[in-house]
Amino acid sequence: MAANYYFQWQNPILLKDIYPMRLQKLRDFLVFYKEADLWAEYKNKEITALAADVKAYEDGMDLARTLELKRYLSLKNYFMTKEVKGFFVKYKPIDEEALALIQKNHDLFIASWPKDIRGERTFIQSRIESFKTQLGFSRDRIRFLQRQLEGMAAEHPNRAKVGAEYKLKNESALPMLLEEMEKLRQFDETYNKLEGPKLEWYKLTKADPNYKTTEEEFLVNYDPKVPVTVRDIVRLKVEQYTKTLESKDQYQLLTDIRARFDKEPQRFPLWLRYMVIHFSGMRYKSAHGSWADPKDLLVRLRIDEVKKAQAALSDAEVAAKCAEKIAQYDPANTGAKPKLATATEKVWKDKIAMHMQGVKANGPQSKRLGLDGLVEQELKYEYMSMTTDQALAKLEAMRSQFPGWAWKTIVRLTQLRVNHVTAPGWEEYTPEEDKERFADKTLYPILKKWEDDNFGMWRPEHDRSQELIVVRAVCNETAEHVQHVRGNHPVGGLTENAAGYFKLFAAKTPSVKFIRPTGAEHYIQGASIFWLRFATGSPSSWQIAKAVEDEKGVGLLPAEFFGKRPQPKAGKNTPPPTVPWEYKRGEPITRTRTTIGADKKKVTESQWLRWIHEATVIEVVDTADTTYVYTFETSLPDDFRGTSCLGVFRNTLKWNLDDGTEDNYNRSFVAYMPEGQVPHANLTPLMDWNKIILK
Repeated sequence: MAANYYFQWQNPILLKDIYPMRLQKLRDFLVFYKEADLWAEYKNKEITALAADVKAYEDGMDLARTLELKRYLSLKNYFMTKEVKGFFVKYKPIDEEALALIQKNHDLFIASWPKDIRGERTFIQSRIESFKTQLGFSRDRIRFLQRQLEGMAAEHPNRAKVGAEYKLKNESALPMLLEEMEKLRQFDETYNKLEGPKLEWYKLTKADPNYKTTEEEFLVNYDPKVPVTVRDIVRLKVEQYTKTLESKDQYQLLTDIRARFDKEPQRFPLWLRYMVIHFSGMRYKSAHGSWADPKDLLVRLRIDEVKKAQAALSDAEVAAKCAEKIAQYDPANTGAKPKLATATEKVWKDKIAMHMQGVKANGPQSKRLGLDGLVEQELKYEYMSMTTDQALAKLEAMRSQFPGWAWKTIVRLTQLRVNHVTAPGWEEYTPEEDKERFADKTLYPILKKWEDDNFGMWRPEHDRSQELIVVRAVCNETAEHVQHVRGNHPVGGLTENAAGYFKLFAAKTPSVKFIRPTGAEHYIQGASIFWLRFATGSPSSWQIAKAVEDEKGVGLLPAEFFGKRPQPKAGKNTPPPTVPWEYKRGEPITRTRTTIGADKKKVTESQWLRWIHEATVIEVVDTADTTYVYTFETSLPDDFRGTSCLGVFRNTLKWNLDDGTEDNYNRSFVAYMPEGQVPHANLTPLMDWNKIILK
């Protein structure tokens, strides 16, 4: 039985699969703005006027260090435990390879734990780096197995074996390694508060051989001699606030977010509210292939039936139907008529005119072709004029007509997933379902063609309706969602988005900007930031960075990169100098350099310039730590937990303004166009808090 949710992130199964970082990114939004709010409140205050805050800070830090010491001791005890299998019995079956890696980690802790504080954190971080590598190997194996399964026929003799290994690696091995990695990360995190006191204790013991206080006693009673600053007070308040969010579910977090929106409504434009509510925590992967038009499916399911009926007509019946159509499409007709006859859109009126030429022709073949074309367009207009809800309701009513695999396909690719996904595995077919669908020579070709033809159609559909239809997105697709809500219509694609902004800028379109940023003032809310990077391999047309120049004549690369560059000379007893790159203009811009390898052979490197990332500016914010640029974007897929996702992120203003080193070139441009006609009518039901926060 279908559930009763309004949005896909309300369905617990879809929440887990589509929004792996939902809670974290909702919390991030609240924490980032709490940091900004607290710094704005405290930054101009003198510490002498904050006696109560200083006392609260000292008490809070005493409690925080006590709690952190307990966590430290617990985690140290865990890593010093020899037998680890008991910690992982919840994984059934246990992956023995993963267990062996975890066991080896504990063996190394027991055998190689540093003698004092000076090497402890370095040791932990070395284990973290090692586990990152192992996680990479594990994910590579999972991706390999997944590709194997996708390419295997349902009846392949090895499919069951490959499927079993994929399940074991994905559902046991990877979670086990991630659990161990998370404990390593938490252990390292305890040193944020304990490393300083531990180092003080170590120095005291070295300075005085008779110093008898144990490390644990020293840490429990630690009294720092450093004066408290305003920044310290703010940082602890942020930390304490963050902990209050840890136990909240998404509806409690959304309630807090709503209150923050309402506190300063002018600070949070509609597009940002929409993205925070509906896209925070969504997984990182291209939106292509994640949605298909339900109205288009209804057309395809009926079109063959209609064509067969038309083909069975005699010439006399065709002539009679043509006469009927001529009467129905007569502007003077006030009686019954097809819905298409009432169309006012030019595109449909043009189609009517084209097919009516055949309908009105004298020859029977011309009449038949005209009638066939007109009837087909009537069917398309009838279904394509439906609302999405009407089309989905019609498909729901037809459910009994579909085999299980076909219904799974329809649910996976439409908003029916919101209420009809009731179990895991909704995106995958079982071996039995694969056999059934591949054997179905009638329905399978229709659904396959429907899915293929709608591969990238989420983009115009979201531009038209702003409905939440995708289940994943990459950087430029996320930015395109933003611009659709802002009433703008980017072409789509990373390179094309950048080129589109530059074209408008070069044409001197009012208020459009395209600039290499040099200060905070260039980060305008709603603007896109585009970053460059050199890449290896074969250039892709959708990534190539085409020539641009901002109003100051600043282009893709500094002028000094081009032309003849002096070759560095090696000195005696020094490493070989870095050979400069040689740049060549074109599309793409390329660079090469030749060095001598360790084997005394020449090695030539070749790279090309591409757009690497797009993000949307929220605002520039001062905090107790530094000045940040807040953005809505995707995180890059380098997090050890593999949880690249959409949401509010931030990087320092300094980092954003920096081109990076030449080898790691990372120049960016800010591109801005003002809001167009914001689709308020479409957005109203999507922003209804009575639907967003389920009671």
